[in-house]
Amino acid sequence: MIFSRRSLLKSVSTGAALSALAPGLNCAFAAEQGQRDILVVVFLRFGCDGLTMIAPAQDPAYQALRPTIKVAASGEGAGLPLGALDGVPFYMHPSAPELKALFDAGKLAVVHAAGLPTDTRSHFESQNMMERGVTEGDAPILGGWLARHLAARKLVLPDLGAISSAADIQAPLQGFKGVAAIPDVRNFNVPGGDYNLDVIAALNAGADAQSASARATVNMIRSVQTSLGRLPAGGGAIYPAGGFAASLRSLADIVKMNVGLEVATVDFGGWDHHYNMNSYFPGAARHLSQSLAAFWEDLAPVQHRLTVVAMTEFGRRLEENTAGGTDHGAASFMFAFGGGVNGGRIYGDWPGLAPGDLREGDLRVTTDVRQVLQEILVTRRGEDNLGSIFPRLDYRPKGILRPVS
Repeated sequence: MIFSRRSLLKSVSTGAALSALAPGLNCAFAAEQGQRDILVVVFLRFGCDGLTMIAPAQDPAYQALRPTIKVAASGEGAGLPLGALDGVPFYMHPSAPELKALFDAGKLAVVHAAGLPTDTRSHFESQNMMERGVTEGDAPILGGWLARHLAARKLVLPDLGAISSAADIQAPLQGFKGVAAIPDVRNFNVPGGDYNLDVIAALNAGADAQSASARATVNMIRSVQTSLGRLPAGGGAIYPAGGFAASLRSLADIVKMNVGLEVATVDFGGWDHHYNMNSYFPGAARHLSQSLAAFWEDLAPVQHRLTVVAMTEFGRRLEENTAGGTDHGAASFMFAFGGGVNGGRIYGDWPGLAPGDLREGDLRVTTDVRQVLQEILVTRRGEDNLGSIFPRLDYRPKGILRPVS
């Protein structure tokens, strides 16, 4: 593949990167991070069922309306006890013992009955609102909530300071200039590899701003490759096979390269279990649990300033359907884990599962997910301008996190 100067310059703008050659890559140069946490935002796409992941297994309504897919409180394959919320005992799905271990160690906190106060049951509408940090009726606001946080703090991050672990920049980070879209840093290069990288450098030897931007990008790619080569070979945490684990391993590599990573987004899709949940949910929960545990182990030296938060656009209906699955619901769960998390507890207000407690057959939302995100930004990343990030939303921290010391 040969690049002409004309085609190359079409892909480069002043201060930007080679977006057509290394998609999502943008250059920015900045100061040291300071005391802010590394924040990793996990999105469990397509409606992860909170009533299966964190089950009220002893509740009579739960048992009656989920006769074939319920998580049991005792016996073979029973859920893993977590304690109670508002007097109701909860159990983690039995396929997630690694997350249970983090909970028991006081590193992981669960928030139940969490979601957005919205009427929609559309995956894409709900995902879009949650990732932008808005609900219906909010005035138009640009970008994603993480991008607005970085802008509010007036942060100028180093090259790999903000990472979208996907081929494109994910919605929470859209609107912030210095974001790199990197599915796997071990494959971080232009199409055609080092040969084409040399061609790009040779084509951009001039003194103009566009050539300087291209050279800066080439140098950054080479710097990343050099840093990767310095990472210890072998050893470290063992990740399971699968895309989510690969994305987390890539993020861990970037952290260990010590290049200033501050915020990252990563997706885990495939939670739309309309049928046969008993076959599909356990494997997904297992991969989630094993991957996050490996990520935590891999980053042992920086655990004190690592916060991971996971969310999903909505939960599932209380009553199972005739296909042994669940349809689109309302509230689900969140969890946060890290060195500054007051873990080993379930947070929130439990609305109950009696008919009068439900909202059109769904678990009601009692905690707005944005309130948890607010608390993370304020407590662990020093945010002091929440009004520009989540307009019209009062700050009501739940004590999930400890301030940075």
